[in-house]
Amino acid sequence: MIIYNEPKYMFVEHILEKEISYILSKNIEEKMNRRVSASEMISWENSLSEMMRVIRGESIPDDVNILLEFNLPSTQKRIDFIIAGKDKDGQKNAIIIELKQWTKADLADGDGIVQTAFYGRTQSTVHPSYQALSYRRYLENYLESVDPIESDITLDSCAYLHNYIRSRKHENEPLLNDRYSHYYKEAPIYFKMDDLHLADYVTKRVGAGQGSEIASEIETGKLRPSKKLVETLNLMFEGNEEFILLDEQKVAYEQILTIYTEHVLHRDEKHVVLIKGGPGTGKSVIGLNALKALMNEQALVEYITPNAAFREVLRKKLARQKSMIEIRDMFKGSGSYVDTQMNKIDVLVCDEAHRLKNHGHMQRKIEGENQATQIIRSAKMSVFFIDDEQMISKKDIGSYSLIKEEANKQNAIIHELTLDSQFRCGGSGNYIEWINRFFNNEEEIELDGSYDIQVLDSPQQLIDEVVSKRDGRVTAGYAWSWTKERLNGQLVADVQIPEHDFAMPWNDSKRLDWAIHQDGREQIGCIHTVQGLEMTYAGVIIGPDLGYDPQSRQLIVRREEFKDSGARPAKPKKNEVDALERLVKNTYRTLMTRGMKGCYVYCCNPELQKYFKQRIAFTSNEYENVTREV
Repeated sequence: MIIYNEPKYMFVEHILEKEISYILSKNIEEKMNRRVSASEMISWENSLSEMMRVIRGESIPDDVNILLEFNLPSTQKRIDFIIAGKDKDGQKNAIIIELKQWTKADLADGDGIVQTAFYGRTQSTVHPSYQALSYRRYLENYLESVDPIESDITLDSCAYLHNYIRSRKHENEPLLNDRYSHYYKEAPIYFKMDDLHLADYVTKRVGAGQGSEIASEIETGKLRPSKKLVETLNLMFEGNEEFILLDEQKVAYEQILTIYTEHVLHRDEKHVVLIKGGPGTGKSVIGLNALKALMNEQALVEYITPNAAFREVLRKKLARQKSMIEIRDMFKGSGSYVDTQMNKIDVLVCDEAHRLKNHGHMQRKIEGENQATQIIRSAKMSVFFIDDEQMISKKDIGSYSLIKEEANKQNAIIHELTLDSQFRCGGSGNYIEWINRFFNNEEEIELDGSYDIQVLDSPQQLIDEVVSKRDGRVTAGYAWSWTKERLNGQLVADVQIPEHDFAMPWNDSKRLDWAIHQDGREQIGCIHTVQGLEMTYAGVIIGPDLGYDPQSRQLIVRREEFKDSGARPAKPKKNEVDALERLVKNTYRTLMTRGMKGCYVYCCNPELQKYFKQRIAFTSNEYENVTREV
């Protein structure tokens, strides 16, 4: 969707007559049903006036076309400025220009990441050249009219920081640091005194004008994955043993493809596939294989994960050493479909659907809608992978029953599948049943020994056995407060167990890939970082929020020890069951099913520590010995 598409002479007139912000805000309200803030209007007036000065000269003809606030298909992102026209050789060209009002930036950790001031405080964000290049790649990957293999339109991209005075020495300018060279060489960056250089850059590409037809092709282009993107994705899967389908995984995968090819592709029908599966049943493997196969069918398909950390690890596992910019836009957060039109996307695959919310952080709340509503509305076919036992916050609304209800409201044809076989936890269905019985206070069963589960006597021993010896990661329940800001540049050691002289920090909130990054060895992961992921060995610290009463023989959830205020439900009324009990138990159930080969545990509550050992030792002789010790 394009908010504004006019020839240069009209754009200049709208600027000079001070009408541009009014026209843009009016168009957005009409096309997107969204009101524009005063600060956004001021931003348009400032940046677009600077662009008018760049392109006003005679070297850039009046019949180039200007496209403003181009909404990237199936996203909430908008491209600031596109100029379309032909070069002197008759080649059709369009240039994406990312406009920034920054005055200063600094280096930051992470690929393509910088720091600059937003709303009065310094924050991390992407480098302007990365942003311009990523928008270009996104259009090349999904918009047929600019497909670099099949289209006759060539896209370029650059960034213009019209308020930013760069350092005189190239090597002293943070935005031109060598770590960003891959991006600014492909998408040049222009500063306050570079308006003539930017004008030359534009003139070389669109100096022969005739932009109307090119702009129309961009505005009306069909959405579909490019051949290059499909080939790139196929290469990423090639030889990757993590994505091989086994048994019922293969059955579920084939059913997804059959529903698409036989019912969705050539019919005006809406379909919803509900796939129920516990931890380790291969939900993500099925979903990622379906993503690849559907793209090979030329379907416009996107992969949704509500958990940002899980999304980042999936991207990196899939991309390996390849450029992240090529595949990252296939993976979306669950709040990406607020404004998406009905059936705009062919297929949406939603992993970890139990983590869906009513609405996301900084996301518009629409009466009568939640994220499940928006996903089902936006796609001809939606695939949801669900495990109600992994709902760990009061904000989690994506239960099996709710998503089914939302599908019925939209008159979707519903398909229901269940996954039972265990492909994590050493393939041990016995261990999964043991875990479920433990947290449900049900009669114990004997462990068959196929999975390595142990209770260790100190958190230091846990770190040594899991991290040092087995290169796993240690997680904990949210029973300690979390200091988000660093102290003297270091993470604060919030997870403290004084009786063992133990203190470690929570995982770095800026490192979404904590579970696979080396820094994670010296940090404690939380449920929001690790959910959906797996590791060879998992260590779990069960905090003081969960205990055991030997008199009643019941697990006890201690509300006062649970520190995640955003996830904590309200206190129950008299004679009501505390909803927090289920959330805390689900948290530890989830943490204890992350390990493929084993899970080692330390419990802060002594009675729970003893009880845990008893349950693990439930074999006649060993059980009697442990019972005597207790």
